[in-house]
Amino acid sequence: MKKIIVIASLFLAFSFNASAQEAAKVKSVKTEAITPESTSKDLVNLTKTVTMEESLKKDMNTLLNMRLEALSSAKSEDEKKVIFEMYGKKILGGLNSNQMSQLKANKELLLKLTQY
Repeated sequence: MKKIIVIASLFLAFSFNASAQEAAKVKSVKTEAITPESTSKDLVNLTKTVTMEESLKKDMNTLLNMRLEALSSAKSEDEKKVIFEMYGKKILGGLNSNQMSQLKANKELLLKLTQY
C-alpha cells in the first residue's frame, strides 16, 4: 500500500513539473509575426518619430526589408535574435545624435526595431 502511494505521488509530481515547463515555453514565444505589412508600419512610425531626409528613408526601408528577408531564412529563434541585433545596430548607426534622441523618446518603437 505504501508503494502505491509513493508511486502515485511521484507520478503527480512529475506531471506537474512537465506542465509547468510547457507553460514556460509558451510564454517565451513572440506573439507578433514580422511581415511586410509590419515592416512598412515600422517605417511609417520611424519617419513620424524621427525627422529624416528622403535618402535616409530609402536606406531605412532597404534595411528593414533586408532584415525581413534574413528573418525568413533563419532557422532558429537564436538566429532571429542575432539578426535583429545586427540590423538594429545598422538602423541606429544611420541616425545622427538628434535623430537618435528623437527615437529614444519613443521607447516602444526603439524596442520594436532593435529587439526580437
